[in-house]
Amino acid sequence: MPCLTDHSAKRKRCAALHWAARFVVPVALSVAVLVSAGSAHAETNEKCLASWKKPSIDIKRITAKPTINHKKNSRQIEAVAKKSNFVKAKGYKRLLGLNNVSLAQNISVSTSHSKAKDGRYCIRLEKVSFDFGIRKTEIYIDRKYRKSTCAYKVTLEHENEHTRLNQKTVDEYRPRIKKDLKKSVVQIKPFLTRDPNFAIQSIISRISFDMKPLLEEFSAARQAANDVIDTKQSYLATHRKCNDW
Repeated sequence: MPCLTDHSAKRKRCAALHWAARFVVPVALSVAVLVSAGSAHAETNEKCLASWKKPSIDIKRITAKPTINHKKNSRQIEAVAKKSNFVKAKGYKRLLGLNNVSLAQNISVSTSHSKAKDGRYCIRLEKVSFDFGIRKTEIYIDRKYRKSTCAYKVTLEHENEHTRLNQKTVDEYRPRIKKDLKKSVVQIKPFLTRDPNFAIQSIISRISFDMKPLLEEFSAARQAANDVIDTKQSYLATHRKCNDW
């Protein structure tokens, strides 16, 4: 959910990156504010721009210990999987286990503003925080297999490997996320606006737009890493480890 706190001339707003599409229009309009002030406000614009300071950046590593759900049968696990667009490997009638992960990709910004003589506000970006990582991992294992069985153990082993691959991909992309975030943030200079709330939304939109390509690349890389162990050959190898299926 978006959030906004106001303490005198300081504001903070946050929003999930997947809301970026909602703020496409504000990005264009906020740029227009910068270029349409005209010569009558040139001095005010210069003063606003001169207030620029390099914003601080905080990348928060989000992690969560996996939980195990051993209460559902195969059909119920498949229902959960369908909601996550999971595609079952061909040749298998039942889904015996599932690693259901929820990713954290959330951005928040803090700004300060000062009021100009003409009634507008000079908005300056102070800080950007980015939550990146794994918010929740729930491992499902068919309840027909007791914890003492070989089938349960190798299924858990397989799902734990998915957890490891997810975390590995997050750790690999975290430095790149920080690098791209820095590039985006330093380009956002102070600007004049008559609507501070609208301006903050446009800043979030701008950063979200800049980060989108890398986040899409991350998503594809994570999926590719998991696909390697979700092949028919991989499932057969896992199946051969036990005789109590």
